[in-house]
This record gives sequence, C-alpha cells and structure tokens, in this order.
Amino acid sequence: MKYKIGFFLIAFFFVFGILTGIYINTDMALADVPEKIIRLHVVANSDSPVDQQLKLQVRDKIISSMSGRLEGLKDISEVKSIVRGSLAEIEAAAREVIEENRKLYGVKAAFTEMDFPTRAYGNITLPAGTYQALNIVIGEGKGKNWWCVMFPPLCFIDVAHGVIAEETMKELRTSLTEEEYSLLISSKEPGEVSVKLRFKILELAKSMGLRLAKLGNLQNISK
Repeated sequence: MKYKIGFFLIAFFFVFGILTGIYINTDMALADVPEKIIRLHVVANSDSPVDQQLKLQVRDKIISSMSGRLEGLKDISEVKSIVRGSLAEIEAAAREVIEENRKLYGVKAAFTEMDFPTRAYGNITLPAGTYQALNIVIGEGKGKNWWCVMFPPLCFIDVAHGVIAEETMKELRTSLTEEEYSLLISSKEPGEVSVKLRFKILELAKSMGLRLAKLGNLQNISK
C-alpha cells in the first residue's frame, strides 16, 4: 500500500512540475493584467427568468449611463475615480429599473477587487485572478451573474457574435504590452493549444499548488 501511495505522489509531483514549468512564464507575463482592466459584474436576485431578465435591464441601464462619462478615457486611475464617485448614481439608476419592473429588491454597487475564473469575452480570454470590478448586486444576489470588461471599454460594443470590433481591440492593445496582448488573444495557429485551455491548465496548476501547500501545513501541525 505504501508503495502505491509513493508511486502516486511521485507521479503527482511529476505532472504538477510539468504543468507549472510550462505555464509559469505565462503566469508571470500576465501578472500585471488585472491592474490594467476593470470589469463590470452584475448579479441577479435569483435564477428565475424574470430576475435574469431584470439583471440584463440593469446592465443596459448602467452601461448606457456610464458610457458617456468613460468614453475616450485612457487613464485607468481617472476611470477608477469616476466609477467610485458615481456609485450612488449607479445604485439610483439600477433602482429605477427595478422599480419600473415593480420589484422591491434592494441594490448595492461597490468598486472592489474580486476573484474571477478563466473566462472568454469575444475573441479575448482573461486568465483567472483577482480583478478590479464595479460589482452590482440585485436583491439577495443569489442568481447567475453577467460580466464584461468596463475598461478598456469592451462593454460598450456588441459582442453577441463573439467578436470584438477591431477598433476596440486597438484600444485594448494600447492598455497592454505586446506580450500581454498576444497572450490574451483567442485565435491560434494550427496545432497550438487554445488560449482558454492554456489558462485552464494554469488555473489547475495553481489549484494543485494550493492543495499541496495546505497538505504540507496539515502535516506540520500534526507533528
């Protein structure tokens, strides 16, 4: 039995080492990306069709009200300042939509840092990590969420067909380094692993590392 456990641990560390070795450079290259991006996150009261539709109406209202203020801005510090200063107005706009739909839900808007999994948005893929976000919670906030990239202003264009406009991609490119930009693009050459899959593997490697760290701490405590 001990031999089987030993073999499993050796195989586990071997696979983990390969995954970490392959993707550690990618992780380091994208370390600054969350500091250059602001996400919009809207959480529905519940998963009922009515509440999910209400979430989208609130989304549309917020995007409409903020697009004019953020249009043309290139400095993320200025954008953050405007968003923080607009939280009361954002809540009021969301509350107006909620009342129009004859709901009694409360709403809370906050500019905060949030953990996100690997997610594709149009033809870019953002790796898992802690991002700055305008977080809007409707009612109990127990429903599925909707998110987009608020800065650079990818929220303000139509990605229904999964492709972000070329002009908007240029804005994204100016906010990132060439290496960061190329690593986020979902298109790939024949035979190349897709961006989303690469980030998922990186996410798995990180998760495995955290589990190993916890296991090591437990073993130290038990001694």
